[in-house]
Amino acid sequence: MEQDLTILRYDTFVELSQYCYGVAATVGLMYMSIVGYQSNEAVPYAVKMGVALQMTNILRDVAEDWQNNRLYLPRQELAYFGLDEGDVQRGLVTPRWREFMRFQISRAKQLFQESLPGIALVNPDGRLALYAAADFYRGILDDITAHDYDVFSRRAHLSGIEKIRRIPILWLRTRAQAFE
Repeated sequence: MEQDLTILRYDTFVELSQYCYGVAATVGLMYMSIVGYQSNEAVPYAVKMGVALQMTNILRDVAEDWQNNRLYLPRQELAYFGLDEGDVQRGLVTPRWREFMRFQISRAKQLFQESLPGIALVNPDGRLALYAAADFYRGILDDITAHDYDVFSRRAHLSGIEKIRRIPILWLRTRAQAFE
C-alpha cells in the first residue's frame, strides 16, 4: 500500500502484478490462514485470484484513479494498442480502447479461471466467500463489457439484488465442487 504514495504509474504488467500481489494476493493468503487449507498447493491459486481481483478493481476504477493522478494500466500495453495517458485523460471509448479493454478483461478472466481449482483446497466453510468474490468480480468485468468498455462515465458494478440472486447457485456449486 505504501507504493501508492510514491509509484503512480506502471510500465509493464509484471510490475503491476507485483503491486497486485502486495495489495490483494496477500489478503487471500491471510484468508487461507484464517479459514484453513488442506495443502500448500493452494498458495499459487490464491495469488492468481488476488491478482485477478485487483486487476478488476483497476479496470473498474480507471477514471477515479486518473482523477487521483494514478494510472495502474500498464503503459507498455496501452502503447501496444496505440493508446497513451492522453487517451485515458480524454476518457473516450474508441475502437483502440475497446481492444485494449477486451485484452485486459480476457486476462483477468483467465486468472480467475486458473484460480478456481484452488478453492477446493480451502476448508469447506471458507469456500462460498471465495466463489462469491470470483463470481461477483467477473460480473463487474461483464458489466464493463455490457456498457461498451466505458469506465469513464460510470462505475461498473453488480447491484445488491444481482449479488443476492447469485448466492443460491454459488452455494449449491460450493457443495457440489462445481464452479465455472
